[in-house]
Amino acid sequence: MENRNIIIVLGIIVVILAIVLSLFVLDVNPFDPYKDVDENYVYAPIGGEKVRFTGTYLGPDDGLFNFDENRGVIQVGNSYAVINTDKVQGMEGQTVTVEGYFVNDKTDATTVPINDEYVTGENFCIENVVK
Repeated sequence: MENRNIIIVLGIIVVILAIVLSLFVLDVNPFDPYKDVDENYVYAPIGGEKVRFTGTYLGPDDGLFNFDENRGVIQVGNSYAVINTDKVQGMEGQTVTVEGYFVNDKTDATTVPINDEYVTGENFCIENVVK
């Protein structure tokens, strides 16, 4: 009976060590609420999911109703995210990493004019700008 208890305790210790080691090797933070995503996700996001991505802030869009320059665009590869510019003012042309969530899914894309062309992107709510 005593040998069985020792084997069970050792088994539990091995499982715990394997989990901890995999978190360090895979560089996964179980307490990070944001999921790192790429341009494919930005093109067809899941609404409300907390995500993090890096892209180029193109600046405020050239739309007629954007006279206060409150709406802007971040380009991620060949995909675009339409954002509120409050947290990225003065960062035009720079690479930015943002955390937040997409307001809707792919069916609710917004088309805006910027830099003499029209781009279609998903509405993204920035919670944090990571520098």
